[in-house]
Amino acid sequence: MKPAQNQRNVSFLLSRMSVNVFPMTIGKYTKLQRTRNTTSWIEFLTRFPSLLELHYLNSENIINGVETGLRVLGSNKAGIVFHSQELIGALLSCSFFCLFPVDDRSSNSLPNINFDKLFGSLISTGRNEHQENKIRCIAHYFQRISSCIPPGFVSFERKILSLEQDHSGLEAFPDEGFWSTSTVNLCPVEVHTCGLIEDQSVEALEVDFANKYLGGGALRKGCVQEEIRFMINPELIAGMLFLPAMEVSEAIEVVGAERFSHYTGYSSSFRFSGDYVDTKERDVFGRRKTRIVAIDALRHPGISQYKPECLLREANKALCGFLHVCKKHCIDHEGGVGVATGNWGCGAYGGDAEVKSLLQWIAVSQARRPFMSYYTFGFEALHNLNQVTELVISKGWRVGDVWKKLVEYSNQRLRSSKKRREPKVEKMIIPYSTQLTCALKENGRTRQVSVLITIHTNLVDAVVETDLVSSLQVSLFPEIIFTKAGNTLYREKGIKTADELSKIMAFLF
Repeated sequence: MKPAQNQRNVSFLLSRMSVNVFPMTIGKYTKLQRTRNTTSWIEFLTRFPSLLELHYLNSENIINGVETGLRVLGSNKAGIVFHSQELIGALLSCSFFCLFPVDDRSSNSLPNINFDKLFGSLISTGRNEHQENKIRCIAHYFQRISSCIPPGFVSFERKILSLEQDHSGLEAFPDEGFWSTSTVNLCPVEVHTCGLIEDQSVEALEVDFANKYLGGGALRKGCVQEEIRFMINPELIAGMLFLPAMEVSEAIEVVGAERFSHYTGYSSSFRFSGDYVDTKERDVFGRRKTRIVAIDALRHPGISQYKPECLLREANKALCGFLHVCKKHCIDHEGGVGVATGNWGCGAYGGDAEVKSLLQWIAVSQARRPFMSYYTFGFEALHNLNQVTELVISKGWRVGDVWKKLVEYSNQRLRSSKKRREPKVEKMIIPYSTQLTCALKENGRTRQVSVLITIHTNLVDAVVETDLVSSLQVSLFPEIIFTKAGNTLYREKGIKTADELSKIMAFLF
């Protein structure tokens, strides 16, 4: 098919789609009508075939001998892609209208790129304001670029710990010996008890608390740190098209993604709150001086996060993200650029904030970054982080010293956990019995089940009571309520396993 004919066909398809899809999604969920602005959006969206055709003809972009054209940046191979902001707008237009083929994406470890699941979440979950506001951010982005297409560029880089030694002697997958013997000085730390990473005033590498699939739930139901960043900087979404899941030794760095939206809230309270004009300077490649690095932490590691292999995994993952890989190709220079981060892998992922903050500190230092700005987001466990870092620096400790202290602390946590799970002294077990009432609500009816619960108070885990488990053998119950002496101790909707119920009881008593 000739390019001109292909353009006419796709433009016609989009014009037909816009009659049904565009007013329903944009009009309904952003309270916008089909005004002149909406028409200009459609006119912009229908121009993308020519943009993609032009880029295809010029796809062999080379900068300083390095290929930078659009292609899949597969795992285990470092590479970088440069896109104009105009091209990214065209690609996101395709995503908006769900035009990308999806058959082989999951088998190639590529995340979802079309917007169908984002729109579908509004239908499947009913009124969901934070999802509506995610779409408002996207709609606002399209409105902005339809009135004035940004003239710059954005780069997407897959970073890998090299198999070859660099000038500092760093190898892939540094082992415990590497970290414990490191004599690199610790960098200064700025602790912020309030504020957000994206509002960092000094140029820094801003950490995306990422899913291993770039973007996480941005185009689904997710609405935490990574997903919010992808909504206010929508150009990040383009990377989901050609960047497969990150391996253990990999990170993804994006430079130049422009911010378009203000917001308030977090998770279910997330709200679009208006236009944001990005005033950051551009570098010699036309990229905004916004550097975002995606690193994925261990998910729900529990007590295993203190094992040596898990400490090593997290330290190396952070180091991969913070190292300046592009300097080898003379493409970019990051002199004076520190790292802005926070409680990476904590919160929903269940990581230990104290351990993760120190692991990031030694990784930032080992990468020879000049500083670390740490945003605690109000975590109580980190209320004295500033004093801790000042004390460590005053003692003249280096990266290896902090690593050894982390290992020592983690070993203590592992030993303590083992003692709780396997008590060897009989007098340590102190049974405590209580009468617990469990109310099961089904189809508007409530039936009470009274069970005698025995809990070993000095152990974290409660014993699993067979009477309670058998009483809960129902196919579906929407709500469980534990009460004692007329007071509600715990209530939650959803089905729980026997193990989960025992942990709830352990927490209550």
